[in-house]
Amino acid sequence: MGRTRRRIPAAVPLALSVVVTVALTGCSDDGKAKDTSQQTAQEFLAAWQAKDIAKAAALTDAPEQAKTVLTAAQGQLGLNQGEYVPGVYTKADGDKPATLEYNAKLTVQGIPKPIEFKSSVPVVEVDGKAVVHWQPTIVHPQYTEGAKFKNTRDVPDRAPILDRNGQQLAGPTPAVSISVWPAKMGPNAEAIYAALSDPVFDKDIPKLREAVAKSNPDIAVPVVTLRKDVFESKASAKLAPFGQAIVVKDITLQTSDKAKQLVGTVGTATAEILQKEGYQNATAEDQVGVTGLQARYQAELAGVATSKVTIQGSNGADIAVLAEVQGQPGTPLKTTLDQRIQQLAEKVIAEKNGGKTAAIVALDAKTGQILAAANNPANGANIAFTGQYAPGSTFKTITAAALLQAGLKSADKAPCENTLVVNGQTFKNYDGLQPIPDADFRTDFAESCNTGFIAQRQRLQNDSLSKVAGEWFGIGQTWDVGASTFDGSVPAAASQNELAASMIGQGKVAASPLVMASVAATIASGTFNQPVLVTEPMPAGRLAAKPLDPAIG
Repeated sequence: MGRTRRRIPAAVPLALSVVVTVALTGCSDDGKAKDTSQQTAQEFLAAWQAKDIAKAAALTDAPEQAKTVLTAAQGQLGLNQGEYVPGVYTKADGDKPATLEYNAKLTVQGIPKPIEFKSSVPVVEVDGKAVVHWQPTIVHPQYTEGAKFKNTRDVPDRAPILDRNGQQLAGPTPAVSISVWPAKMGPNAEAIYAALSDPVFDKDIPKLREAVAKSNPDIAVPVVTLRKDVFESKASAKLAPFGQAIVVKDITLQTSDKAKQLVGTVGTATAEILQKEGYQNATAEDQVGVTGLQARYQAELAGVATSKVTIQGSNGADIAVLAEVQGQPGTPLKTTLDQRIQQLAEKVIAEKNGGKTAAIVALDAKTGQILAAANNPANGANIAFTGQYAPGSTFKTITAAALLQAGLKSADKAPCENTLVVNGQTFKNYDGLQPIPDADFRTDFAESCNTGFIAQRQRLQNDSLSKVAGEWFGIGQTWDVGASTFDGSVPAAASQNELAASMIGQGKVAASPLVMASVAATIASGTFNQPVLVTEPMPAGRLAAKPLDPAIG
């Protein structure tokens, strides 16, 4: 009788393999729990890099101490961003903890190049769980107990802004910057806030309270900048009782009483300002450009501070030098403004327009250089450059150019009627203009006759005005004047009604006073010269000069 073979069900080895797999995920080769030290260190570095200090500190065996030191170190440096790239991992060996080396790359406000170094993160086991063994040297190998980062800076005087003749539009004025030192305020905090509520400081106290509450106690919080004469006569005595809680620093402030909206203002840097392009070399304690040319040319005018970033021991002595920057003076900015014409423009706009919102721009027609620009109100936006308005009848210069290019002659008959209807829409002339039945186009232009212009619309394509405005007058192109500008917009018409409205500078046509001043200058000189405000340094993107089409000129 033969032997009976038993068949093993196929499901049995499958079940066994699943059991083995599960067991292997929970144990190392020798049956011990898996080592998570490297993962813990990596999670710490990731949280630290993300500026989630609370999460990073929670991964250590001394969360409160770690949180305090990491927060302080970040503030002391003025850290914009830290990159902590994991390196070599070494397992624990006897009494030696596991360690994960890392490469640090720190971007520090006011320091042009990143600070780079290597350090390591030790990891130990506490109650069966891997945690970072906190010690200050995690921050930097020489950042020992009681140490701190120190950024010493010597800021150069801000360079002046000059007119076309080399005379100052904005120059140095003695001033003081006032800050509060949160750690020193103590029981005097409320009295300090009460003193700073005086109108001379012009400070929003609730916002100041919020800024102080969020700040590192050992870093001064900027309050206000005052001219030195104002500080000495109206502010000094009010702050004297508070000693070291008030930090007063002599500075040189850029001020101007000429072309204010063009030159702009200077003030204490805020966190928001420091994020902008051109402010990388500034810190929260610096005086920086806030508006106008002062802001646009911040990097050139401010120069570079002489800086030294060190680690200081608990005794105040330097332990290590992390970065040194050799400072550079600011570069003066030369403009095209003529102070005599500028003063006249400001006087006229303030006294002769009945208090209405208005702007004046004066150009040198042969070069496009801006000689003056003034606005009313004088403390508002620079509408001379950035205003967006329907140009109205001044735009008829562009329309006339398009019609002449299309073959219309100035002597061609073009009756000036009271009204003209286009697809049910009635256009009329300005009040007081009588009909001129036998008018030619020259007369329509001289009298600014809306109906005489609109009646010629069949000579134009829907995009004719857009093309002529852009190609021959630069309207709608991107101008590089050296300041913020609105460069006009003449979209192609979508209908005969839109074309009719555009022909008389209405509808969707928009321009700034600067754009229309440029149109007048182009006609006067026969060449489009893109307006320019700054000549040193000359704007790199300035459009090339272009003579008018002979059919237009």
